[in-house]
Amino acid sequence: MAQNAYRYQDLATALPEQPTTPSAKRVRTKKRYQAAVWTKRERGLVIFMATIVLLLMMGTVATTVTMQRVDAQNEQISQKVTNVKEENDSYRGDIQSKTNRDNLEKVAQSANMEQSTNNVRNVNQ
Repeated sequence: MAQNAYRYQDLATALPEQPTTPSAKRVRTKKRYQAAVWTKRERGLVIFMATIVLLLMMGTVATTVTMQRVDAQNEQISQKVTNVKEENDSYRGDIQSKTNRDNLEKVAQSANMEQSTNNVRNVNQ
């Protein structure tokens, strides 16, 4: 610290003199900053990262479109499955009503047939 003492100045003498007249106007100057010069490595990294971000964005959009298409296909398939289940339920109801004992007797009477167990053999015997 002692070797730097000869460069020390009093704060009052270090400041430039400022005009004391009220008519003197201060002129404000805008500081213009110069852009820093990029090195080749920095440019390469920026281009590399921009390319990666672009690829990720495109991948995200492609994935979203594909997922929407798959969702639409799944919805169509689930609607078809629902329709088939409803048809199966209606067919089950038709089968139950047609194989009902009362319906079988009605059909047998209309064809002049009788229901008897005389001619039935037990296959397990």
